[in-house]
Amino acid sequence: MLVSRLERLGLGILTRSCPPELVDRVVADAGCGEKRRRLLSARFTVYFVLALCLFPRVDYLEVLRLLKAGEPGLRSWSGVNKSSLTRARQRLGWTVMRDLFRAIARPRGRSPELFHGLSVLAVDGMLLAVPDSVSNRETFGKSGSQRSPMGCPMARVVAVAECSSHAVLDAVVGGWKDSERIVSDELERHVGTGTLLLADRGFWGLARWHRLRERGAHLLWRTERRMARRVEDVLADGSYLARIQANKHSKAAGTFARVRRNSRALEALSV
Repeated sequence: MLVSRLERLGLGILTRSCPPELVDRVVADAGCGEKRRRLLSARFTVYFVLALCLFPRVDYLEVLRLLKAGEPGLRSWSGVNKSSLTRARQRLGWTVMRDLFRAIARPRGRSPELFHGLSVLAVDGMLLAVPDSVSNRETFGKSGSQRSPMGCPMARVVAVAECSSHAVLDAVVGGWKDSERIVSDELERHVGTGTLLLADRGFWGLARWHRLRERGAHLLWRTERRMARRVEDVLADGSYLARIQANKHSKAAGTFARVRRNSRALEALSV
């Protein structure tokens, strides 16, 4: 059971992936270091938040006990309660965790897992419910109308991952009304020469297609059937070349794509 393993290993299981030196550097770069010595230091708070992610249904104090169990050299936790843990997280802020993730995340696939010499990446999005607080409502918004909002605030998360290892390389968060296409613009730095990017039809954009092709990336995206109606040539394997033209409101030029039919949509391959 994972809880019992953490109870035996304590912080050691987290410091292997996130060395203390790296955590301290990220905290310092974010300007979140302590001006005075605290029982709940910024470094420890980082590890505490990581443990919370491992056990989202476990109580704050129980996670604290699990971390302490494997590290008898840690200071006493007398006087630490849920509110002090909450304040420590607020002092740390969210940018530290984002920067730590980006400092650690990297492709983990090996050469035998490449597809014709290409690292296969996929980009996709989802909606996650977040706590119903005033700040979350202002930042992310709710479904429904402004007069009659419904449910919890929803954050739109778009991530790019390596398909062979399932390692998430980067992720961005926006409001529930934000388009996946807009949010995904920040993820393009991971795509370039030597990569094959898979994407669903919600990410289609002709300007983005050209931009990534110019960076040397290979693309395999789904798109709506109406986008590729101008068939130029039918190939021997049943696929065909079609011209996808920008709409009248876009400055992007048209492009050729090799298209293969399936039951619900079209798959556009860069050619």
